[in-house]
Amino acid sequence: MAPMGATAERLKDEAVILAPHLRWRTFRAGELLWREGDDAGLYVLIHSGHVKVYRTLPGGSAATLYLFGPGDACGFMPFLDGRPYPASARALTDVVARVMPRSEFVAALTRDPSMAIAILGVLSGRLRDAFVRIERAPMPSVLPRVADALVSLLPRNAAGSLTVIELPVRSGELASALGVTPESFSRAVTKLVEARVLHRLAPRRFQVLDDAGLRRAARRAGDRSAADRSARRAS
Repeated sequence: MAPMGATAERLKDEAVILAPHLRWRTFRAGELLWREGDDAGLYVLIHSGHVKVYRTLPGGSAATLYLFGPGDACGFMPFLDGRPYPASARALTDVVARVMPRSEFVAALTRDPSMAIAILGVLSGRLRDAFVRIERAPMPSVLPRVADALVSLLPRNAAGSLTVIELPVRSGELASALGVTPESFSRAVTKLVEARVLHRLAPRRFQVLDDAGLRRAARRAGDRSAADRSARRAS
């Protein structure tokens, strides 16, 4: 899936360096941040809300590629090389973000080369996320991936049984972003409900009954990936 829900600390250094060049902007739910083929480039550091990056398929349906949430940075592909966006981005909810157009970035870069290091840090994080997705793709168990996605939706310092999470998109779209079928996603959620880790309040809304249990289920994804890597090295 996407880097949805990355912590603010992950981009703390980058945000500090870029802060003088960023300005606050609000995108309303349903508003396009950019359209596939646009080449202006816009760096977006999300403060609150969620953004979906998707491609429109020949038949007219949309395939979700990434989901971004608070603390995530997105939009920097044409921001760096000036080439068109390969996908569109739309605000799923009201989004408050700090943004910088590519034209301002190029001008600022000549004045402050340390900005290049900041952007490289963001790109490095995105590359690591891609490696994690590749490692998890062949896993026969869907449950750890689903649990990991749900953990990313937990509010900061979440604790107790009053925590409520809501899927930012339909379950089918989230399943697509995770690389699993909607049926497998539904079965994984049902297992978490039956284990009293979650309580289903609505189709996209859940109460977290066992925060630690949800995190344990998510950690199994990393444990399995490590085991698979060890097995490959042994062979």
